[in-house]
Amino acid sequence: MKSKLKSTFQQFTKPIQFQKKSKVQNLVPGEVTYVGDNDHVSTEIDLLSYNADDCETSTNLSVSEIKALVDAEPESIHWISFTGLKDVNQLTELGDVFKIHPLVLEDIANTKQRPKLDEFKDYIFFTLKMIYHNNSLVKEHFALIVGDNYVISFQENRYDDVLKFLRERIFLKKGRIRDAGSDYLFYAIVDAIVDNYYNIAETIELQTEALEDIILNHTENTSPQDIQILKRQILSVRKSVAPTKELINRLHQTDHKLFKLKTKRFLNDLYDHILQVTENIDIYRDIVWGLMDMYMSSTSNNMNQVMKVLTIMSTIFIPLTFIVGVYGMNFTYMPELDLKSAYYIVWTIMIVIALVLVIYFKRKKWF
Repeated sequence: MKSKLKSTFQQFTKPIQFQKKSKVQNLVPGEVTYVGDNDHVSTEIDLLSYNADDCETSTNLSVSEIKALVDAEPESIHWISFTGLKDVNQLTELGDVFKIHPLVLEDIANTKQRPKLDEFKDYIFFTLKMIYHNNSLVKEHFALIVGDNYVISFQENRYDDVLKFLRERIFLKKGRIRDAGSDYLFYAIVDAIVDNYYNIAETIELQTEALEDIILNHTENTSPQDIQILKRQILSVRKSVAPTKELINRLHQTDHKLFKLKTKRFLNDLYDHILQVTENIDIYRDIVWGLMDMYMSSTSNNMNQVMKVLTIMSTIFIPLTFIVGVYGMNFTYMPELDLKSAYYIVWTIMIVIALVLVIYFKRKKWF
């Protein structure tokens, strides 16, 4: 049980590795510059096209090939996956083809961008954070552009477990997604990311409860650093989830032509989901903030127990020390020294005194 609690806490809690943040200075507004730490990921553009009767996928396409395939099937819905954001030339080319505003492209290339929603005449831009565990907590920049018959997703890495099941649903024609429009595809993608927030919230719950049990029951050694690591993780998750909640609420209230009324009903349900996640995170944030006080109280209580034991031992030995001190004095005439049994008498007196004190402390329930 002891090792299980510690392993539960340590399973996903690791020291956060702080990296020097990229800084973009003196750039013209709208200039597309990659800002992030995943410049080792090569850019790849994939296409998933579907309608009620058919579903096709193409990988590693050029921007011109993407445009040709989208124009060739105007009745189909096209999910364009742009993975790896370091190639700003392809990103700019894609923006020119689909008439995406330069400021939007700038926000897509900046992985430090906070969650954001912008509405334009022919499309809507939405960015949020995809959060998952890959040995440690990972926050990935994720952006979406939804148009009349297409959705473009921009992802800085190729970790795809969050959206894998959504693609399977499209291929297997599960649910209503193959019969719906691009607005429903947009909802389904965001819903898959938000559903994964539940996994993150559950992990935070397990970490918090495991750490709380360790501190309360003293089952394992812990340190203030463990509490700080967990606190930083919770704040990091909340920093991404809380703004997304407000954006989904705004999206539910939008009157943009791209979002049909029946899709807005799903957005309302999505808002309820992320509201629940946010509330759970806030609850465990408050608990973790109290864990430091609990840790200090527990440490102080342990120290008090140690001092109590030492005080009791000192109290027992004080009268014994007094007796030994008296008979250790170098006087010539001490009547008791002439008795043959004096040594045994003194020992008996000291043992009796010690036993009486121990019994007294026991009755007082001091130990």
